[in-house]
Amino acid sequence: MPARTRALLFDLDGTLLDTAPDMIAAANALRADAGLDALPLPTLRPFVSKGGRAILRAAFPHLDDEAREALLQPFLDRYRADIAVTTRPFDGMLDLLTLCRAQGIQLGIVTNKPGWLTDAVLDALDLRREFGAVVSGDTLAEKKPNPAPVLHALKQLAVPAIDAWMFGDDLRDIEAGRAAGTRTVAAAFGYIDAGDDPRTWGADVIVRSALELVAYLD
Repeated sequence: MPARTRALLFDLDGTLLDTAPDMIAAANALRADAGLDALPLPTLRPFVSKGGRAILRAAFPHLDDEAREALLQPFLDRYRADIAVTTRPFDGMLDLLTLCRAQGIQLGIVTNKPGWLTDAVLDALDLRREFGAVVSGDTLAEKKPNPAPVLHALKQLAVPAIDAWMFGDDLRDIEAGRAAGTRTVAAAFGYIDAGDDPRTWGADVIVRSALELVAYLD
């Protein structure tokens, strides 16, 4: 039987939501505490999908790993305090969610972001009710690119992997989806380093806007 789309799983940062401005503001607040000038958004934006440690490596390249690790919790606390000042869904994303609902396609989130931050940003934007499954970075022992979080979300939605898509802006998203047996779509509009090329990730589809995906949701 040919695969059909019964579920669409989203990465969070850089795919569903444009969280970079608020995350970078938190990093720049720590730089200000250290007497350093703010870095422009384009400098740090490519690292947002790779997590807090990657952002801090880019924001504090002169520090060693131990010193940056000591900044991780203060960074996350600063971010949590202002988690949805400018964060919004990417253009066309709310329309995509509406179209999926109309077609009976179930929605889920699979992110490496810690649960306390995932819940906070979804609640702040009143989006939690849109998703039948939310799997955060600390929901399981494993994170993407391990397929376990993807499989966990699909189990909650009661949808087989062959009937699902994993949608993300990082190689880890594509690797996790492929290993779980879903189809995969790369978000070329997300937080992708200039030296990285989504065409090399092995995704089934690459889209440059959320609504481009509609054509593939058979």
